Amino acid sequence: MKIGMKLKKGTALAVGCGLIIGSISGLGSVNQVKAASKDYGTALKYAITFYDANKCGPDAGENNAFSWRGACHVNDGADVGLDLTGGYHDCGDHVKFGITQAYAASVLGWSFYEYKAGFDQAGATEKTMQTLKHFTDYLLKCHPNANTFYYQVGDGYQDHSYWGAPEAQGNRSTIYKVDASNPGSDVCGGSSAALSIMYLNYKDIDSTYANKCLAAAKTLYTLGKSNLGTSQGQSFYSSSSYKDDLAWAATWLYQITGTASYLTDAENYLKTSTGVVTDEWTMCWDDMFTPATIQMYKLTKNAVYLNALKKNVDYWNNSLATTAGGLKYLNSWGTLRYSSAEAMVAMQYYGITKDSAAKNLAVSQINYILGDNPMNMSYMIGYGSKYPLYPHHRAANGYTYENSGNLKPAKNLLLGGLVGGPNSNDQYSDNGAAYEYTEVGIDYNAGLVGALAGILVDGQSTVPTPTPVVTPTPVVTPTPV
Repeated sequence: MKIGMKLKKGTALAVGCGLIIGSISGLGSVNQVKAASKDYGTALKYAITFYDANKCGPDAGENNAFSWRGACHVNDGADVGLDLTGGYHDCGDHVKFGITQAYAASVLGWSFYEYKAGFDQAGATEKTMQTLKHFTDYLLKCHPNANTFYYQVGDGYQDHSYWGAPEAQGNRSTIYKVDASNPGSDVCGGSSAALSIMYLNYKDIDSTYANKCLAAAKTLYTLGKSNLGTSQGQSFYSSSSYKDDLAWAATWLYQITGTASYLTDAENYLKTSTGVVTDEWTMCWDDMFTPATIQMYKLTKNAVYLNALKKNVDYWNNSLATTAGGLKYLNSWGTLRYSSAEAMVAMQYYGITKDSAAKNLAVSQINYILGDNPMNMSYMIGYGSKYPLYPHHRAANGYTYENSGNLKPAKNLLLGGLVGGPNSNDQYSDNGAAYEYTEVGIDYNAGLVGALAGILVDGQSTVPTPTPVVTPTPVVTPTPV
């Protein structure tokens, strides 16, 4: 991303005539479920594979689908006497921001918890579990004791002056932590939720590791509650609230432990002077009110939470601005991250109510992303025959700033990456400098993964049939504008 604020709520493959697929390994064949000509199984497998491109740490090259990624940032945390290696780079840059790290880890974990059958069907279970554990291994390192949580490694301004491979970037600083003097209830809440969900996903695989995650989830939640306030993010990420994140964390801790105080906390964080929070936005790094509301309804069966969720889905279905091509258009920066996240919300609502309008909303937005749009292209890189060739992503780009290399077509196929998407006229600028359109992010793909898995499990379905991995060939080579 270009230097500037990440938008908050309210505000190697040769590319050309052909593509070389040899640098992507281990994708195999997947089970295909077609609905309206879309292969959701392949899309899900690609969407989770994307995270390998943003993997960080000395083991970044291990179990990695991309041969152009390897060990990087091997001394993270050394400046504070800790090993803070691991985790994931944020977007097209290499900073590890706490707010998106927690968001992506919790939403991916939630997706797997809710829709495991979809991951199994897509042949994506093993890769997803590798991804989730790489997230939680890092979160555990960042919480060395009950009173401390490190949540940003890498200076955003310095990082954004560098265009090159993460493997060649060298050392960087540890920027922010939560402790008695520095609040960060939002990052503590989101990270607590991610670790709680990992407990649920991992307790039958390795109970020792799962219990370690749960213990850290509890102490992180307590740390977030003990010094209320939002985290910093060098103006790149500025939270609007911490109540949504603490509510999100509390619901999972209550589900696991049955301790009534967690449920009381969640109720209080979601309470307003007139009832409970009703949110017309959607889930994102800056807003977890809707996921927390979903959890609260499942835990309590209190209709007030279901009514709040209904208002959200109805707003998206009937009132939100919609492009001529059918895209629900919430915001101009990374608009597809929002429509795909709401698609997951809608599939959750459909799972509760069997309201076909909610399912149709979800399917329409995912189908738009996968090619049913006026540009007749997929906004998931590598899916279909026409997709973005100029993603704003340093590792995939494969060049430096020399000779404007950052504006060249990417050397490496960023398989599964969801770009920001088109404007309100359904037009897309495939230009590496137009990061509002072409950037990807660990938060972008998280809701998309959940939506795809939800559609596989609860949406349109047919008899699965084997299909080979797609060998994409772009129909056109877009010219940057």
